[in-house]
Amino acid sequence: MGKSEVQSRIDAMRDQEEQQRIDAVKDAAAPPDGCSREIPVAPARGPVVEFRELRSMPRGDGFVLVEAPYRAGCPGRARDIFDTMTDQTTRRGGEPPFTRAQVGAARDYRALHERVQCAGVKCSRAFDVQIGGQGRVDFMDAYIRDTERLAMFQRAIGDGVAMSVRQDGANTMDRGSRWSVTDTRLVEMVCIGDKPLSAVLRVHGWPGSSRNIKHLRAALCASLGHMQGI
Repeated sequence: MGKSEVQSRIDAMRDQEEQQRIDAVKDAAAPPDGCSREIPVAPARGPVVEFRELRSMPRGDGFVLVEAPYRAGCPGRARDIFDTMTDQTTRRGGEPPFTRAQVGAARDYRALHERVQCAGVKCSRAFDVQIGGQGRVDFMDAYIRDTERLAMFQRAIGDGVAMSVRQDGANTMDRGSRWSVTDTRLVEMVCIGDKPLSAVLRVHGWPGSSRNIKHLRAALCASLGHMQGI
């Protein structure tokens, strides 16, 4: 076998491996079977999960929430850290770590933060929205509305501390290597930064033990509870 033939086989193997890598990326970014086929494959967006909208329907003397029917598949949304944390817990046989309302508050906060941050970006369509029958909303009116709502979220989070380093003799050795985790920093890293609780602990110098993760999760649940309904 000549040198050129060996090189050709090596190049072919490399091309095949590269094509397999590209196909794997595309497959990971493809919407689930239950989603609308109009949702494109977008590797930069990342994995997509089904988004089932709920409607309030009358039943008996009250109302119940039911999933909205879709003739050609439901909408989709980008998978986030809350999907990951929920999957990890349920795979171990546990209950979902966050309520639907808590996750909704977290995602509303992230979307609101992103809109406000994009306000000054040229060609951004962050505030190119319509509200009911009012037609297109003025940019400044929308920006003021969202900045005020974002401030309400931040006040709801407060200035508390999710995990603190005790200032006593028992923790003298830890003072230079551990930092307190504020509620604001916790919410920002998880809800906006899409970071797992273990990463929050690691950045602040804390071991990622199950005890610490459980404590941090409880603090996050409390903050998200304060943010509900805003």
